Amino acid sequence: MRGKKRNFLIGTIILFALLIVYLISYKYLIVPYQIKELNDNMVIDGIPYNIADEMENLDLGIIQEKSWEKNSRNNLYISYYNTDTGVIIFNGFPDLSDEYKFTLYRTKHDTLNVFGIRIGSNADNARKILKKWGYKKKDDDLYIKGRININFRCDANDKITELEVDLKSSDWFHKGYYK
Repeated sequence: MRGKKRNFLIGTIILFALLIVYLISYKYLIVPYQIKELNDNMVIDGIPYNIADEMENLDLGIIQEKSWEKNSRNNLYISYYNTDTGVIIFNGFPDLSDEYKFTLYRTKHDTLNVFGIRIGSNADNARKILKKWGYKKKDDDLYIKGRININFRCDANDKITELEVDLKSSDWFHKGYYK
């Protein structure tokens, strides 16, 4: 009888410990199916890039033809800006290394459609859509799933005026800054 209770207790403790490790680590991991889910439900007008695409595999001529201005800072990221479209950022990824990937797109123009949310969409509907897709509310209009952040700003009429999709690095200690 004692052995069964002890084995049950040890098994319960191990399962509980594994559950805690999973719950803590899950929000810091980038799960490939989440990126695929985002890319399958995201369209950027005129730019055929997907989140987490490696920069060296992309046709950057598309950006250069449309007069995007290039900016980089300390080799941590490369950004392109166009007043008519928005901002694209390629971060050194993962761990902010030299392998740049498409990690952020921000716009105030109707060029981004993510899960059916666009500039001019109703913010309440956008919140419901993001919750339906499993995104958790962190701040005012910042929703997170794994390392994917979707953020929007709205006007007094609760219409979305700025929309951003961002894939955060898993580099907690910013070791990549020193590579």
